[in-house]
Amino acid sequence: GGAVSISAGIGDTARGGAVTVTSGVGTATSSGGVTVATADGGSTGVSGAMLLKTGDAGNGNTGSYTVTTGAATNGVAGGINMTVGTGDTGTGGAMTLTAGESTAASGTGGAVTVTAGKGAGATAGAGGAVSISAGIGDTARGGAVTVT
Repeated sequence: GGAVSISAGIGDTARGGAVTVTSGVGTATSSGGVTVATADGGSTGVSGAMLLKTGDAGNGNTGSYTVTTGAATNGVAGGINMTVGTGDTGTGGAMTLTAGESTAASGTGGAVTVTAGKGAGATAGAGGAVSISAGIGDTARGGAVTVT
C-alpha cells in the first residue's frame, strides 16, 4: 500500500515546526480517542514495527519522551499499560527498560526509578504497592527475579 508521511517545516536558523495530533473535544461528553497502530501482517508476513523516539542532538540535549494520563475530577485517572503480545512458538517477547549511558570521563549512568502512587486522607489513604514478579512456568521452572 501507499505510505503516509506527516512532517513539520524545517527551521534554517530557528526551531523546526511541531506536529500535534489531538482528538476532538466533547464539550458535554467524552473526548475522542487517538489510535496509532500498525496493521496486521498478511497470511505470510509480519506486522510493521512501531518506533517512538526523539531525534539526536548535534550540540546539546536531546528531547525527552513523556507518557502520562490526565488528571480526573470525580473519577479515577487512566492507567498506563505496556504489554508484550502472545506468541505460539519459542520464547515470549522481551520487555527491556534501560536508563541512559554516560560516555563522559567520570559520568554516571541514568537512574531507573519505580515509585508507587501516594495515598491521600488522614486515616485510610494508603500508598500504592510495587510488585515485581517473575513468569510462571507451565511445565518447567518459573523465571527468576534478580536484583544486583
